[in-house]
Amino acid sequence: MRNGTVSIALAATVLVHVGIAWWLLTLRQTSPARETDALTVTWIERPVPVLPPPTPPPSPVPATSNTATPLPARAPRSSALQAVEVERPSIEDAAPLPTASALLEQAGDWARQQAPAADFAHDPLRRRPPPSVDGRFAMRRSITPEDIAKGIGQLFGGAGYTQDPCPQIRRNIANLGTGGDAELTSEELRRLQQYCL
Repeated sequence: MRNGTVSIALAATVLVHVGIAWWLLTLRQTSPARETDALTVTWIERPVPVLPPPTPPPSPVPATSNTATPLPARAPRSSALQAVEVERPSIEDAAPLPTASALLEQAGDWARQQAPAADFAHDPLRRRPPPSVDGRFAMRRSITPEDIAKGIGQLFGGAGYTQDPCPQIRRNIANLGTGGDAELTSEELRRLQQYCL
């Protein structure tokens, strides 16, 4: 009975694989018709905006004398309102406003002309500045190949590796005690009582 079940399962598996292979072959035969509809990429050149030359500010009117000019006499007041025509400048006479791309380009040019800003990005290859003039400086031992080998060994269970969780739990509690999550602190305290006491 078991041999019959195994042979039925084997036959069903072979039939499923043959069906999938036949389906994939029919897809492959119909794919050349789709190759004619290939994606065509066309690059569109971005037009360079032409900026109008800047107009100089109007020059101030020179003062001719220090004496005050007399004001014209007021017209007598009448009870009826009078209409006064005011000349308004036409839209065609106004200078065209610059586009946003032109303003961005002007801002970029201005920023490039300014003094370079201080770079606060960390550069690991940059040398530290020399010690101060008073002669005091902190010395750090250089990293040796032995230190690197010990560090890699600790990652893979070498010298200095411990399976005791207590030192790590105590470090976690000390780090969480400086304003960490209360829920995490209670979990670390529970682990400390369970494993280390």
